[in-house]
Amino acid sequence: MSQGNKKLSLVGLIGITMAFFGTVRSVPTLASTGWTQIFYMLIAACAFALPIALMSAELSTAWPEEGGPQVWVKNALGEKWGFVTSWLLWVQMFFGMVMVASTVGVLLGYVINKPELGQNSYFILAMILISYWTITLLNLKFDMVKIAGDWGAVIGVYIPFLALVTLGVMYTIKNGINPAGYLADFSVDKLLPDLSDLGSLPTLTGIIFIFAGVEISSVHANNIDNPKKNYPIAVIVSVLVLVFFNLVAGLTVANSVPAGEMNLANITQPFVIMTEDLGIPAIFNNIISLMILIGVLVQLSAWVLGPSKSMIKVADEGNLPPFFQKRNKQGIPINIVLVQATVISIVSLLYAVIPDVSSAFLIITITTTILYCIVYLLIAISAIKLRYKMPEIVRPFRLGAKGNGLMWFVAGISILSVILTIAVSLIPPASVAANQHTAYIIYQVVATVVMVAIALIIFKNKKESWKKK
Repeated sequence: MSQGNKKLSLVGLIGITMAFFGTVRSVPTLASTGWTQIFYMLIAACAFALPIALMSAELSTAWPEEGGPQVWVKNALGEKWGFVTSWLLWVQMFFGMVMVASTVGVLLGYVINKPELGQNSYFILAMILISYWTITLLNLKFDMVKIAGDWGAVIGVYIPFLALVTLGVMYTIKNGINPAGYLADFSVDKLLPDLSDLGSLPTLTGIIFIFAGVEISSVHANNIDNPKKNYPIAVIVSVLVLVFFNLVAGLTVANSVPAGEMNLANITQPFVIMTEDLGIPAIFNNIISLMILIGVLVQLSAWVLGPSKSMIKVADEGNLPPFFQKRNKQGIPINIVLVQATVISIVSLLYAVIPDVSSAFLIITITTTILYCIVYLLIAISAIKLRYKMPEIVRPFRLGAKGNGLMWFVAGISILSVILTIAVSLIPPASVAANQHTAYIIYQVVATVVMVAIALIIFKNKKESWKKK
């Protein structure tokens, strides 16, 4: 830590943990499932987020060196799978950043009072390319994250999220249950997924994506007093608070947007509906769209350099050719950054071949989550393996006072939830036309297999000369 040995407070760690998941962009995906979102959200939190966070806490306190998941997997399963882990955490960004950047065009449309642009897939594609390349080039010259500071998250995430929850509650108090919305005609069976409509199940993957990256806050587990007691409290409280606020936002948005008309890539849509109904001037939507747009650009900026710093470490260790080891005067891994921008541009071409913006958004979200799930599978296996391979390592936070039963239980839940998530992800969403179901399955399988295979091929063919002297 920059402030010497100063410890984080419990409240501070809760705030940091929540900051990783506080995003308003996932609310439409959550809301589109109607009453079932309550079940989906609880499953995502209890079977996915909490087990991964608790395992990561043990691993990060036992192996506190920089590198996180890559270090844990490398110690447990060897250098090859450690490299695959770092590789997947890099390449998942190719799809994740396309998904994030796709909201730029939608938001800009509202800022300039041309909301119809948000339905034009070619405009969305153009905005992805322009915004990501502009931010990439700026980051090669300036420390954009330092320039943006914490205000980017406040302006782009916290204020819009609070505004959405407030408007949603006001709308619901005024109108009750909207007969035309996603919550109309409540019945107990609507709380559970409709297994006769398998096309609705992949939305669970989009909801699980809300918690992707849950392992990141574990790097702070050593920076609090009594991590064995305080870290699980911080994680559980953070997840519960986020579940609560996401559900309030998700349920109120589901209530306000007419059934069948939810635009997953358009977070401004519910703002427009609610402000119109409540008599709030339309300029509010222009301002809120601009704020969220700023938040998206700040997030994109953070991701331009974040994962590349991990990859340059992997490259310097000799796992990537010298081409990827090149830095500019600022020490930025220039070729890694340019390669990721190029691949992100190629992935964004999905918007040219999938005319439905919402459908493209969900498909790319699912691809990102599948790649993340493979990393979580490796983490869970490593957590168990390290209990037997390196039992002597001091674990300031440990699952279970003695024995390995609790670790097997937590890791087992994680492995089952990850396998279930991947299986559900291969079911074509309802928004995908029947004649494109096979193409959808082929795309998800090929994208996943190719990304893993590239890492294995690179590792198998690496040369001693690649190591940085």
